[in-house]
Amino acid sequence: MQLHSDSTKINLLTGKKNKNHLFRSIKSDCVYLFAVGIFLVSCGGGKNKSAMGMQGMMGPATVSVFDVSPSSYTITESFPATLAANTIVQIRPDVTGYLEAIRVADGSHVTRGQVLYEIDKSRYVAAYNQAKASLQQAIADQGQKQRDLDRYKDLLKHDAIAVQVADQAGTALKTSEANVAAAKAAVAKAATDLDHSMVRASINGRIGIVQAKVGDIINAGQTLLNTVVNDDPMYVDFNLLQSRIGDFTGKALAGKQFFLKLSDSTTYPFPGKLLVINNVVDPTTGNIVVRLEFPNKNGMLKSGMSASVIVRYSSGENSLAIPTKSLVQILSENSVFVVDKNNVIKSIRVTPGSQLDSMTVIQSGLNPGDRVVVDGLQKIHQGDTVKIIGSH
Repeated sequence: MQLHSDSTKINLLTGKKNKNHLFRSIKSDCVYLFAVGIFLVSCGGGKNKSAMGMQGMMGPATVSVFDVSPSSYTITESFPATLAANTIVQIRPDVTGYLEAIRVADGSHVTRGQVLYEIDKSRYVAAYNQAKASLQQAIADQGQKQRDLDRYKDLLKHDAIAVQVADQAGTALKTSEANVAAAKAAVAKAATDLDHSMVRASINGRIGIVQAKVGDIINAGQTLLNTVVNDDPMYVDFNLLQSRIGDFTGKALAGKQFFLKLSDSTTYPFPGKLLVINNVVDPTTGNIVVRLEFPNKNGMLKSGMSASVIVRYSSGENSLAIPTKSLVQILSENSVFVVDKNNVIKSIRVTPGSQLDSMTVIQSGLNPGDRVVVDGLQKIHQGDTVKIIGSH
């Protein structure tokens, strides 16, 4: 029993000693980990400092610049345009009847008054003859009424008839005269209808494709027979921002040349001229229509075609232009980076004007001698000191 008791004491003592050892071991591990953490942090801080040092050793950013100098530039602008004939007339006869004959070939050039189509005229010939016969009757009746009045006036001088009879004869004569006038009007109308059974061209121009065949019934004022187009000269319309109206009026118009680029990318050989600027601005777009006039004797231009108006003019001797790629646009503002005499970057707001190839004319913001950054824009900011490696 004693022996067992002693053994238990020894085990308890041994367990206590193990606990103390474990505690000391954990404590030592914590201290170790803490020390390792401090070491790693100190190493990381040293790395960051080294990186910052390396960045400082890289030096200023390198850029290439464009030296701004006054010069004269030929500016070319392009505007989408639509062609329209100066006159388009729809051929609609004002008499009804069967189409009897076609007197002109489709697509041919016609002159004013030329007979194009014939409508069956038999009813109009009959109406005209009837109107003439009615006129002759009215004239004969007028003659009889005139003779009666003359006779009654002579009898009235001798008191052979009553005054009332002479007055009635005068009234009858006036009625007869009115009948003659009405009969003459009927003859004129019948003659017009007969004449209009021959459908004539009302303008000079080129006729299109006929829309009816011989034998078709033609209704007055309704049936469209054809269209005559006068396309020499040809009108060309394009839209212009209202803010630029001044660029196409007065002295600003001097020196501007107008050309036409067709849909196949060829340039029309004859230049045009400005005809008129419309008197109304479209409130939804802020645009106004500008109409040009181009000669079209060879008929190359067709009404309804799409093309591009090319406007070419000189910018003036003291214009300033920079490469378009040097412009920095943020929302509606345009700016450029310039390098001062100390090679320090400054951002300057500019007002760009017309573009010419890869260059843009600057209306305000720059001065001759300014150095505008062209390459390296993504590496610089306001106030940076840079190194210039090239200039244009």
